[in-house]
Amino acid sequence: MNPIRSLPRRPARSAGLLSQVIILSVLGACVAPNVVVVDQKTALERQAAGDYPALQNELEQAGMAPAPEAFTREELAPGRERQGRGALGELAELYAHGESDAEVIDRLLLQKCIGEATSGLLVARPTDCIGAADAAELVRVIGRENLHRRQIWQQLASERNADVERARKQWRELHLEQVVCGGLVESRADDWGEKAC
Repeated sequence: MNPIRSLPRRPARSAGLLSQVIILSVLGACVAPNVVVVDQKTALERQAAGDYPALQNELEQAGMAPAPEAFTREELAPGRERQGRGALGELAELYAHGESDAEVIDRLLLQKCIGEATSGLLVARPTDCIGAADAAELVRVIGRENLHRRQIWQQLASERNADVERARKQWRELHLEQVVCGGLVESRADDWGEKAC
């Protein structure tokens, strides 16, 4: 028996609505609709709008990577002749008066802001520091110099088939001869004093 025929007759308007409800309920049981809500633009839509995140990220990373200024001798030479006039002349002047790491270390050793420890590394000595010292410069110089020293010890140890501790001790003995006179040096554990020449 067909369920549609057994229903009582209603006006034409109601019958049309009822048949639509029955058809939708039958179809709803057979077909499950997949609804996808997209809250972001697709990659193609972003590219069409001029947004290229991968390229922009590469550009940002390249802009943040530290690198030296690329000046040729020809670019700097006219600046020297003008004796500091112009942008390149000022840069040449700054480069000429800049301190190397070795000069900064000697200055900080004499100020007693850093010291040569028995471990062979540089250590900060804020309680002994005489005068003002830039904390950022202090951290940068100590970090870079200590990294270089550890690399030297490892290289020496691998070349001589020795352990790193032995290479460090031998390196420190030779290095102490080159430390600036009056620089802060640790002779024994926590025994600091000026290097005598």
